[in-house]
Amino acid sequence: MGKLEWVKELARDVATELRKAIIGLEEAINALMIATLAEGHVLIEGVPGLAKTYLAKYFAKTLNMEFKRIQFTNDLLPSDILGTMVYDRKTGEFVFRKGPIFSNVVLADEINRGAPRTQSALLEAMQERQVTIEGVTYNLPRPFVVIATQNPIELEGTYPLPEAELDRFLLRVLVSHPSRIEEVEILKLKNVSGEDVDINPVTTRDKIAEAIKEVRGVHVDEDVMQYIVDIVRRTREDPRVFFGASTRGEVALLYASKATAAIFGYDFVTPDHVKYVAPLVLNHRIIAKTTSKTDFRVNPQIDIVKEIIKTVTPPR
Repeated sequence: MGKLEWVKELARDVATELRKAIIGLEEAINALMIATLAEGHVLIEGVPGLAKTYLAKYFAKTLNMEFKRIQFTNDLLPSDILGTMVYDRKTGEFVFRKGPIFSNVVLADEINRGAPRTQSALLEAMQERQVTIEGVTYNLPRPFVVIATQNPIELEGTYPLPEAELDRFLLRVLVSHPSRIEEVEILKLKNVSGEDVDINPVTTRDKIAEAIKEVRGVHVDEDVMQYIVDIVRRTREDPRVFFGASTRGEVALLYASKATAAIFGYDFVTPDHVKYVAPLVLNHRIIAKTTSKTDFRVNPQIDIVKEIIKTVTPPR
């Protein structure tokens, strides 16, 4: 360890500051940090009222990065996200007015309420970190993280995300109701602070950019790469799975494993890092035979991935 101990401390400081406003959601907090350091995006799925929006907002604040929230609705247009050309009376020319996607941390709230055309507006931005308007390409700020939320049980007025868009999310986190002890702590916090909790930045955008660069250099032994491939290939062979994860899933697991190693202070990836993050990386990249395309309540994928991991022998 040693070399990346400062990245571990950075992740710990972010989590500590977030706990001033967020009770529980430890897995989601780690997922946001892993995705940021791996330059990926996160889909948080859970019923309303579980602090998904709060988490995204306060996460951006702890990192001292620009934050924009986009509330997805049926009538939201791609231009409402990306921006549009407007006429400038002074110059007599059309100029590009940037949309909320031009931010470091973008919250796509209730993303499954947006129409497919609007959802697809995010594809280029999430994959290539750029948008193209009227044939002109505009680069997005870096770092750039999309945090999307969706309600898994409400179906009316929603549009299930297609597999191509789900695949753009590095991680998917399923959040559930907190424990009784956590709920009591939430009430104590709200009783004192209400809806406004004093959260302070613990780092800077430049420091995050430096951490991202360090993560790229985390060493991955060939045996660990083979372990990643074996896990993903097993998802394609499992009889409970209709479609397994693609090669992009292997690449995503590689990147996420490197970021996971970094937040634990390691400059190399171990099989335990792969095991930790694999369920979050792969659960939305497989289609289980028991999954209904119209019922978000059926989510056996995480259990399948966890069971698959147990059947794959890790390298020594």
